[in-house]
Amino acid sequence: MSELSTPPPVQPELPSSAPNATPPRNSGYAVASLVTALLCLSLVPVVLGHIALGKIKRSAGALKGQGLAIAGLVMGYLQLILLPLLIIPILFIGARAWKKGSDRAGCIINQRNVQQAVRAYQSMNNLQPGDRIDWKEIVGPGKLLESEPACPALGKYRYQARIPASGVLVVECS
Repeated sequence: MSELSTPPPVQPELPSSAPNATPPRNSGYAVASLVTALLCLSLVPVVLGHIALGKIKRSAGALKGQGLAIAGLVMGYLQLILLPLLIIPILFIGARAWKKGSDRAGCIINQRNVQQAVRAYQSMNNLQPGDRIDWKEIVGPGKLLESEPACPALGKYRYQARIPASGVLVVECS
């Protein structure tokens, strides 16, 4: 018995003038969306991701990268939501620290000015440590201090009644 065997099907050859089918390439916008999202540029990946999705959709299969574009979009939208929530508290903490440092610097400047005024008063009147301080001669218009200094942090200054020894503060802040 002889078995009939069927020959394998013959594939027709394409003519050499047929255009080569190119594989789809990644959309540059999709890649840029993901890269800018990784760089935390928040709004940029969102815009690029939407442009990429539109171009991929209209390309009829010539472009790919939908996953890259979506990843860029998701990360971009998360950055738009989360970055302000993280930055605002940091700004408040920074502003508070700046204010505290500024108040401290202002207080030190006030203490220095009072100290200089008392030492000038002491020198002009040939006074010694332990002698009484007449604040009316030091504070006032046209005097060593134009006005009594106010604590920038709304604290209270405590003034000594007598000229202290060298190196001891005349005024302290609460």
